[in-house]
Amino acid sequence: MKIRTGTPLFARKGSVRKWLVCLLGVVATIGGWFGLRIWIERSAESLIYSSLQPTQAANMLENWSPWLGAPKSMKWLQAEAYRKAGDRGRVKRIADALAADGADPTMASSSILLMDGNAGAPQKIREKLGLLLQLYKENGSEVLASMVQGYMVQGNSAGASQTLSLWAELFEDDYQLEFWRGVLATQNYRLEQAVPAFQRSIELNPSFPRARQELAEVLIEQAKFEDAKAGYQWLVERFPDNQEYIAGYARCLLNLGYPDQAVEQLNKIPDVSRLPSPELSLVCETNLEAGRIEEASKQATILLNRWPNAMPYLQLQARCKAKLNQQSESDSLFARAAESQTKRPEIDRMLEKLALDGGNQQLRLDLGETMMTYLDPAGGIGFIQIASRMNPNDLRGHQLLASYYEREGKSDAATAHQQAIMRIQQAMEEAAMMQRDQEPPTILTPSILP
Repeated sequence: MKIRTGTPLFARKGSVRKWLVCLLGVVATIGGWFGLRIWIERSAESLIYSSLQPTQAANMLENWSPWLGAPKSMKWLQAEAYRKAGDRGRVKRIADALAADGADPTMASSSILLMDGNAGAPQKIREKLGLLLQLYKENGSEVLASMVQGYMVQGNSAGASQTLSLWAELFEDDYQLEFWRGVLATQNYRLEQAVPAFQRSIELNPSFPRARQELAEVLIEQAKFEDAKAGYQWLVERFPDNQEYIAGYARCLLNLGYPDQAVEQLNKIPDVSRLPSPELSLVCETNLEAGRIEEASKQATILLNRWPNAMPYLQLQARCKAKLNQQSESDSLFARAAESQTKRPEIDRMLEKLALDGGNQQLRLDLGETMMTYLDPAGGIGFIQIASRMNPNDLRGHQLLASYYEREGKSDAATAHQQAIMRIQQAMEEAAMMQRDQEPPTILTPSILP
């Protein structure tokens, strides 16, 4: 009898099944790895570009990147998240790491290029515009927005307008395009053009908060406080911890004559020191009446550091000092407040003249400057804003506006007016040079020769 040797058939089939199971396990693991990576990257993109939560995206990428092998695409998204969060140091470190890993040069440097563009170097983006648009694909608006902002920082409205025209050709119905149209119109004091642009941006993307905030700010400048209040109310309801939105909402309530509701909103802010002066003075007054004298005095000090001769803030600090039993200081402050009060008749005379001569913008500037300095900074700046809009090339108007915003801690607005000053001065110098070049040379006649 012959005995058969070799592996039984059932054993061979079992071995094949084991190999198939292992192979399927490997394939499933690889597929899961790629699927998780794609999900993480898409979630991060949504947080960065749509939900405007770059810090959350950065944290998510930091946590998952090591487990997924730290691919270059995830590192690049990390750089983008930190770019949107304004952390240039981390962006630079990631860019250097990508370059060292052999990443495409445009990919490695893109986030830094966009930050440089935002800061006032749009030519760096323009030199690689095609490559950057290919890299960002459907998020190409990020590239064009950086160019527009860069030109605006330079004070180059023509460059910003040309970029917006290109943007309109490349991307139809883009909410960011409409938003930046509104921002440029606001910077150029064309508020009647800014409002529909922001409204169109909101229509295209109702959840975009920046358009709502900018629209509300324009409406406040137009004294349409009820409409502005609706915009800020929407923002506060959805972003209850955002101090800037709370302050804006309170400002609308204050202008509409609801100081108690304004105080209720302002009390939600843990640090009120950066509030605009009208809101800060309201908080100071509330603390003073509630017996929180030390706190009120600190806030009055901030107000006087901004506006040392403003009568309402001198009186606030004088009342604080009196309740702190610092009578000599209180008397001195009340005396200074009385001195500022002597400007009231002068202001009344200018108001009477302005009623008869509404087109006299220099008189309006005089009135605004006097009010801003001695009686009501926020009220005075309103007259100055009107005069500046009526004559956008007037140096004095921009100088007063820059001074106001600098004192109020609004550095972006102050910078915009400082850049406008430089543009106007440069235009004046160029005009003077052209006039000198066109003047005929002086010919000495024999009668005046020695």
